[in-house]
Amino acid sequence: MNKLLSLCIALLALAGCAGPKERFVLLPQPDGSSSSIVVKTASGETALAQPYASVETAGGKAGKTATLNEGDVQARYSPLLQNLPQRPRSYDLLFELGSDRLTPDSRKLLEQAIEEFRKFPAGEFILVGHADDIGSAAVNETLSVRRARLVERELIRAKIEPLSIEVAGKGAREPRVPQKKGVPEPRNRFVEIRIR
Repeated sequence: MNKLLSLCIALLALAGCAGPKERFVLLPQPDGSSSSIVVKTASGETALAQPYASVETAGGKAGKTATLNEGDVQARYSPLLQNLPQRPRSYDLLFELGSDRLTPDSRKLLEQAIEEFRKFPAGEFILVGHADDIGSAAVNETLSVRRARLVERELIRAKIEPLSIEVAGKGAREPRVPQKKGVPEPRNRFVEIRIR
C-alpha cells in the first residue's frame, strides 16, 4: 500500500536582484506524526524531519533550518493550506467469520467513514476484500470479493459520488496477521477502503 510520506509547502518569491527564493515547510501526517523530506540544492542536502521544520533556499544554497510555530504556519499560509488536495485515506472494515456481514464496530466505522467521504469530493475508491485462511482458496477468493462488493453497495446506497470505484478480492493471499491454515484470525477478515 502506498502511503503519503510527507507533504511540504514550497513558496516561490522573487527578491529583487538576489534571484528566486523558496521556502519549504514540512507538515505533519494526518495523525500528527512526523515524516521527512530532503531539500536538495546545488550546495548540498538539508533534511527536514520534524513537523513544521523549515528551510529557505536562494541562489542554489540552503539557509539555516528552523522550526516554525503551528499557529504561525496556519495563519501565514491559510489560503494555500485550504486549497491543498485531500490526502489519501484508508479504512479497514472487519467481517464476521465466513460471511459478508460487517462486525458491529465496523458497521459504525463505515457510517462514520461515509460522512467523511461526503467531504472528499470526487475521490477514487479502491475496495480490497480479504479472508482468513479457513476454507479453500476458491471459497476465500469468492468471499473476499463478496465483502468488497458489500462495501461498494453501501457507498452507492449512501449516494457517495466518486470518480470511480474499483473492487478486488485477495482471498487469504495477503494476510495482515500471520495465521495457520484452518485457524480463525478475525483481523484477516476485512475490506480495505482506499481513497485517493
